[in-house]
Amino acid sequence: MWDERIRRVRTFADSITERDVEAALEVCHPEIEFPSLMAQLEARPYTGHAGIRRYFRDIDATWEEWRIEVVELMAAPDGRVVIVMSTHMRGKESGVPFTQPVANVWEFEDEKLLRATLYRDPAEAVRAIEVGSAGSE
Repeated sequence: MWDERIRRVRTFADSITERDVEAALEVCHPEIEFPSLMAQLEARPYTGHAGIRRYFRDIDATWEEWRIEVVELMAAPDGRVVIVMSTHMRGKESGVPFTQPVANVWEFEDEKLLRATLYRDPAEAVRAIEVGSAGSE
């Protein structure tokens, strides 16, 4: 189970870098909730497959580069997966580069990505799975 879930999380991250929306949708549950850094501007996550398509369009409209560098992938005993990553961006108009370390804790349904919780501090994501897992043992 964990190997497949980790693979799906990595596939989603790689699909963002490669701008491959179809590969992203293959690993996403139809009711996915994805609170990307970009979604924080609107204070609501990208939802459903239509939301993921909009996410890719938003990246293309605003950013010359939006690349995910996976730092670490960890499986929690409760079935969630943490991805610690560095998001590298460069504005389309300004050309200004920006790098943001972040992490997502992913939940699954039917072995597809269902819901991510975004952490601007990756250490908080790791603590969240440790705390969440302690109650499930």
